[in-house]
Amino acid sequence: MNKIELVAEERQKIIENPDLILLDRELLLALLKNSDFPDEENLIDIRNIFLKRLGDKVEKLKTTNSKIIQYAYENQLGIKKIHKCCLEAIATKDVDTLLKFLCLKATEILGVDVIKIVLSNNTFSGHNIENCILKSDKEIMTFSQKVGITKEKTVRLKNVVDGKKREDKEIITKEESTKSEAIISLFFNNNFKGLVFLESADKSTFSVDQSTDYLDFFAQVISKHMESLLLK
Repeated sequence: MNKIELVAEERQKIIENPDLILLDRELLLALLKNSDFPDEENLIDIRNIFLKRLGDKVEKLKTTNSKIIQYAYENQLGIKKIHKCCLEAIATKDVDTLLKFLCLKATEILGVDVIKIVLSNNTFSGHNIENCILKSDKEIMTFSQKVGITKEKTVRLKNVVDGKKREDKEIITKEESTKSEAIISLFFNNNFKGLVFLESADKSTFSVDQSTDYLDFFAQVISKHMESLLLK
């Protein structure tokens, strides 16, 4: 068998990226069929390499599938939590009852540690409810702009760095244990009228790379229901 030498440039390409051969089915079959190896000392069993690569890919697929199943489960669980919370919220008959539900019972349903609410003192009268405070429209608007909340982006997710736990103290005071949070805006007649803070001691509960679709839905339901209660 005549010895064929690869051009140095081509050889280097294969060394740097062996998948050029290992993932080429026709080329692999041609190599595997050729059993006429003159120098057995330099013989490398390509079949074993290919099987190892194949095994690695199978393991990677298993890991990917497990993650997809886990994400799907967590997604379904999140949907159920939001739906349950919305159904119980719209069953309330007055604003005080709604606020008490959100600040107390909703924490258990949504799986967060604390829920705090900031409402417009121009729209709401005094409420003697724990974790519910009143602020001016200007303060609410200024804070919303600061954290990037708009009419189009009604939810902001963030991780809380230890040294910045009190960066929002001009609007609320965070719990010392808070590691992540969701900030949800309340709109009445297309105007900012409040903010809902979902605080969690688990840094993975909320993160910037998560989807906010369900929390956007939650924000709309709470806003519409609260607005309807105020108009009674």
